[in-house]
Amino acid sequence: MVEVVVNGCMIRIQANGIGARFVIRLNLNDIMIKRVSILIRKVMKTIKIFSCLVLASLFTSVNAQLRVLSDGRVQAGQNVPSLDQGKVATLLVLGSNDKIGTGAIIALGDFGPKSKNTFWGEYGNTDSDQLWFQGKLGYYLTYGEQASSVVSYYDPAKNSNFVFNTNLRVNGVNITSDARMKDNIQPIENPIDILSRVDGVSYTYRLSEVQKYRKSEENAFPETSGTMANEVNDALTEKELRDEQIKKEIERREEEEANRRRIGFMAQDIQKVLPELVQTDEKGVMSIDYIGFIPLIVESLKQMQQTIQDQQKEIETLQSLLPAETKSMFRSTSNEEVSVVEGAKLYNRAGASVSYTLPATYNTADLKIFDISGKLLKKVVLTGNNSVVEINPSEIGLGTFVYTLFVDNKKADALKKFVN
Repeated sequence: MVEVVVNGCMIRIQANGIGARFVIRLNLNDIMIKRVSILIRKVMKTIKIFSCLVLASLFTSVNAQLRVLSDGRVQAGQNVPSLDQGKVATLLVLGSNDKIGTGAIIALGDFGPKSKNTFWGEYGNTDSDQLWFQGKLGYYLTYGEQASSVVSYYDPAKNSNFVFNTNLRVNGVNITSDARMKDNIQPIENPIDILSRVDGVSYTYRLSEVQKYRKSEENAFPETSGTMANEVNDALTEKELRDEQIKKEIERREEEEANRRRIGFMAQDIQKVLPELVQTDEKGVMSIDYIGFIPLIVESLKQMQQTIQDQQKEIETLQSLLPAETKSMFRSTSNEEVSVVEGAKLYNRAGASVSYTLPATYNTADLKIFDISGKLLKKVVLTGNNSVVEINPSEIGLGTFVYTLFVDNKKADALKKFVN
């Protein structure tokens, strides 16, 4: 503690660490009232001089923990200029212990052994060169003038998802699927039936709705009254004009992205069929686990393959019971039953339809459709070198059929089809 008397005015200075408290006592009985203003100026000058001495002692001391260098850069921790030889870092934070390159942390708010609530830096007692971000109850990534538009966030108090309000581009995605982490494992029953009740759609996004749900909760990031315009002069600076142009470009790209046509499902529809693949967040926004459709598709393909194999065995059994003249009408594994007609070919299509190609020159061509017993159900005269033959299933029924292509009265190709 230091006491100074200036013209009858006592100044008491109490310093503790880097803080200082000034106590001023005036004795008006010893001075003239008209000299009060002069006295106050002298007192303030004394305070300024003392403050400068205190600050100078703090920032020039060799062992000081916070230094403002001559070029304006700031260092916190021990004084090791060699760690930033290029003088690049505006603020250099070093470790607080003997290992200056270890455990440099910037804490925000309370911080201690049991309450490392919010900080960023290198966590631990080893020189890991790993950056840690700690938010005890989650964290938000925002952008924009008011920092109220949320790009992504993790808030475990609301849901268990890391939410991204933007597209993601990655080189690969691995989903944790270790059997040791799973319980209540059951096979998928009737996968084809499940998928038959799901309707795929094409769509675009409604940008106004997307932007609405991108905003953070009210009062989470209070809006300020300031704008990009200069408060003194309404004219925008060069940087502000550039920022405005970038903002317009961002808005244009967002609108373009929203209008891009996509293919997917409607969450409300999927919830009726596969509620386990749909989640609803705290704002009521529904999302779909598209990865969950992969096992359904795999099991459906396996079931279809088994059905095809069973039907093929049935076909072979039925064909073995047919007379020889009827068997000759079906495609065989031998090429002897099908004449080689260059350029003549049948191709399978959806439903009961087929397409074909014919040689450049020919006299006659027709398509004949037989049932599994060899009965002729339909004959179509073909014209042109390639086209599609649209067949309504109601014309021939459902089941297994043989489509045979004849060119100039030669059996040029045959195709087995299962119509359901």
